[in-house]
Formats: sequence, C-alpha cells, structure tokens
Amino acid sequence: MIERRIKKLQNKIEETKAEAVIIFSASDIGYFTGVGDIEGVLVVSAKNERKLFVSPLYETAASELPKNELEVSINGIKDVTDYLKQEGIHKIGLDFLETKMNISNEFAGFEIIDFTNQTKMIRMIKEKEEINSIKRSAIFARNAFLKVYPYIKAGITEKEIADELTYQIRKAGAQKESFETIVASGANAAIPHHTPTDKKIEDGEFLVIDFGANKDGYNSDNTLTFLIGEKDDEKKKLFNAVFYAQLFATEMIAPGRTKASDVEKRARSELGKYNLDKYFIHSLGHGVGLDVHEFPYINLKNDMVIQPGMVFTIEPGIYIPGELGIRLEHMVLAKENDTEVIAFTPFMEIM
Repeated sequence: MIERRIKKLQNKIEETKAEAVIIFSASDIGYFTGVGDIEGVLVVSAKNERKLFVSPLYETAASELPKNELEVSINGIKDVTDYLKQEGIHKIGLDFLETKMNISNEFAGFEIIDFTNQTKMIRMIKEKEEINSIKRSAIFARNAFLKVYPYIKAGITEKEIADELTYQIRKAGAQKESFETIVASGANAAIPHHTPTDKKIEDGEFLVIDFGANKDGYNSDNTLTFLIGEKDDEKKKLFNAVFYAQLFATEMIAPGRTKASDVEKRARSELGKYNLDKYFIHSLGHGVGLDVHEFPYINLKNDMVIQPGMVFTIEPGIYIPGELGIRLEHMVLAKENDTEVIAFTPFMEIM
C-alpha cells in the first residue's frame, strides 16, 4: 500500500521536473510512511529513495521504519539540506502552503519547484482501507451519539452534552474526537464554530451538534440539528429548507460528471426558494480523511469533477445573527456509479 502511494508521488515529482519533494505536513508524512502522529521532514526522490528526518522526541514512534529510511536529526533542517547535497539533488519540490518562510530560506541554494497541493491531490482519492477506516470512525461517532440522544432536553447545558458526547466517542472505540465537539443552542447556534458554554437549552430553540471521531488516524464529521420542545410552522419551514438543500445537493451527484461547484449551486438554489441563501455563510463541504478538512472542497470556486473514491461532507446551513442557526452535515462517498451516505444517522424530527 505504501509503495503504491510512493509511486503516485514519484509520478507527480517527474511531472513537475523536480528531483525530490520535501514534505512537512504531518498528515502527508503519515500517508507516505504509514507512521502516524509524528512530526518531521520527509524527503522522497524520483529515484525511489526516501528519508524521514525526526527529532529524538519522535525516534521511538518512527522506529518501525527501516534504518536506511530514518534519520534522527539533531541539527534540524540543516541535516535535510546536507542530505540533499550528499545525494546530488538540486531541484526540490515544496508545497508553498505547508512550508514556513524561515524554513524555505534554508533552501536558498536549491532550485525550488512549486509542488503546492500535489500530495493533497493524491490523498483526495481514498483507497479501500482508508474508506473502511473512515466508516469505522463514523460508526463510532454515531453509536456514541445514540447514547447521548436520550438526555437531550430543556435544562441541560451545552457543555454537559459536549462533555458526555466526547466521553461516549472514546468509549465507543475511537482514539479521540476529530475536533472539539460543537454544541450550540438558541442564538449561539448562529455562530458556526461556537464553543459550548454553561448556557441551558430552552424550549423553542434550535440545537446544533457538530461532532466526529478519529480511529487509526482517520476522521469523521457529522452535524445534527434539533428543535427543542414545540415545533411551530415557521421553524419547521426553516429546518425543511436546510434539509432539502442537503438532500437535493447529495442526490444530484453523479461521479465522473458532476462538478463540485454545481453541487453548492444546487444547495444555494434550494435555500434561495425560501430567501435563506443570504444566511448560508460558508461553503457546502470539504473532504474528510487524515485531516478533518482536506481536498476536495465543495464550493462555488471549485470546478473539479467529483471522482469515485472521494469522501466529502455536504453541510448546508443558515445562520441568523442573534436568533438561530441550523446546519445538517453528512459524509458522502463517491462510488463508481452512485454515492453513499456514510453511517447515516436517522434523526429527522421535523418534516
């Protein structure tokens, strides 16, 4: 599996006319070495040679790699540049978004080739093993939520729900949460990345819960919205608008034919029927894998055609400042001829 990934990377190196690529992203390093949760610098050359440089802090974590592929660095980036010179490498690829300015200055004596996002493009198409890991993470998150759901009612605080869900995610079998669980009620739900507080949930409020689990380095991401207490017609209409925006955007996806930008257009079009598109203040979705947010991004600027093997979220939302927020998010796997909603959570209280 790792050799297959390295081969794809080497093809990219050859396409860009580089002699080697220097990788700083921890997620990329994990993907191309099989060693997760590690910081370092990975050098992969077009000649099928690779070397991982780590500080002594990560020597034990990386010790499963062959000795000729691992070097414990005591001089930081200088050890990397010395290695490149020793190997006669002059043209190096750098991801400009992952390389800090002070580090890039250390490569002043080399010919720099733009390798931005090339590793992300490789990781964007998931292998079978990756898809299975993502599904396991999603199932852990869903099972954890099923334990918490009966306790959701007026009087409980945002933080109490978040703390219990975090506990249940780990108890279900995940190694950790994908991110800090978001629980937002009432006016707080109008803040997409709200941090849970001691605010008590009240009848008549929308409650947004955004959560995910991480297993073997792979993440899940899911958001549910509930209306606490009585469900009046106006609030049903708001919820239904977001629900149908998610439903129709998901149903329109035809792998190999549908552009990412068109998927967001479809969701915005549905919200526009209710004059709610102005309250949709973020993009429709993002890839999920080793990172919670990765390629492909489902937004108006991305004309990339959705391909089999991509895993991404569809998450329309509306946010009315000072009043309420509603967001529905599920993960979608693009297959050869159709799509699959991963670990579908059967919660739809309002229709």
